[in-house]
Amino acid sequence: MFKKAKARYGEKKYKKSERDVISYEDMPLDDYEQEKTEISPEAIKRILIGVCIAIVAGLVVFAFSNRDKLTWDNISTWWTYDVLGNAGNGFPVNIVGSEVASSNIAVEQGRVAYASDTSFVTLNSTGGEVANIQLRYSKPVMKSSGNKYLTYGLGGTGFQIQSFDEKLYTGEESENIFTGDIASNGVYCLVTEGNGYLSSLYVYNKSNNRIFKYSFSEYYITSVALNSDGSCGVACGIISEGGAVKTAVYLLDFSKEEPNSIYTINGDSIIDCEYLGDNRVALIGQSASYIIKDGDENYVTNSYEDRTLANYCFNTDTQTYTVALSRSGDGRSCALLQYNSNGDNKCDIDTDYSAESISSYKGVIGILDDNIVYSYNLDGKQRASHSVGTGSKKIILINDNEVCVLSANQIRQFNLNDISTDDTVTGQEN
Repeated sequence: MFKKAKARYGEKKYKKSERDVISYEDMPLDDYEQEKTEISPEAIKRILIGVCIAIVAGLVVFAFSNRDKLTWDNISTWWTYDVLGNAGNGFPVNIVGSEVASSNIAVEQGRVAYASDTSFVTLNSTGGEVANIQLRYSKPVMKSSGNKYLTYGLGGTGFQIQSFDEKLYTGEESENIFTGDIASNGVYCLVTEGNGYLSSLYVYNKSNNRIFKYSFSEYYITSVALNSDGSCGVACGIISEGGAVKTAVYLLDFSKEEPNSIYTINGDSIIDCEYLGDNRVALIGQSASYIIKDGDENYVTNSYEDRTLANYCFNTDTQTYTVALSRSGDGRSCALLQYNSNGDNKCDIDTDYSAESISSYKGVIGILDDNIVYSYNLDGKQRASHSVGTGSKKIILINDNEVCVLSANQIRQFNLNDISTDDTVTGQEN
């Protein structure tokens, strides 16, 4: 009796060989686990096809949204100077010449281009010098779009067209140049004294052949901009009428002899203009900013109210513009307001700082105040503050966290997430 009970008790102890047959659904555990993890070749094939479709779809969306930048020139420049090397020694980099105006610097995909009082210079993403082209202008001005650059002498007759790595063309106008612009495909325009008119606009294709001319008999043209493919342009002009300023805005289609539309703005002068999309133009005035949509009878006005314009910037990638409006007479305590191409307000951020320079990148706005960069999200939350060295006068956000800085004698770059403990950067000035 005792032996029989003992035998039954022994059966309750699972031996290793016995465990092989203990399973769910009366199946050995090894077989159960194999069934749960095994994927048929057909299923793997379907998964791979789905992944490939998703990748291709993503690439198509990316290519479409960046179609203006995915040109052969841009791809070639990226491959040559960012992939294959030609590396520099990093930043800071001393400028060539004795001075670079704040408006004469641009950054495209981390690559810097600037016009000094002596040279047009480009740098790759690691600070290596790519082009160094002599300029002979007493007051040089640089305009850029993608990897195309127009330089001219303000009040002179000479101009040049450059790509990122070489001079493409040197030209001469018969009258003094007031302003100009260039599109990423190489189409460019120049506004000169009118030779019997107040101003004349000339437009050239990438082969430097003139494709359009328009003369202005009533207004002095002070600013001009081209759309992305250089097929259309906007020209802003001013006159004084009865002691008050009057501005006219001409929307031009270069396939037509006459303007598409002419808008009048009374009591304000336009400082600058830019296309936000191919048929919407943003205007920065002394007392308000404006959005004009080609074909609409009226335009949108965003008044500065009782505040003073301290600075502004355009962002054609996001089709927005941002203004810094000072609440005090000394330019400090700036509010940062960003608008989309409809003129709708996207953010209104109050700060205690001035905006000696301003830049935006996607959902980030950066301002420069006393050699310190402050960056903000559009909800008003401060992201970072970083000292960028003495003599800083212009900032350009390269991405969410990196900034390019023009100082009195250097080009610098900083990661705003790095810790900055004082308001000077050692080793940045020579």
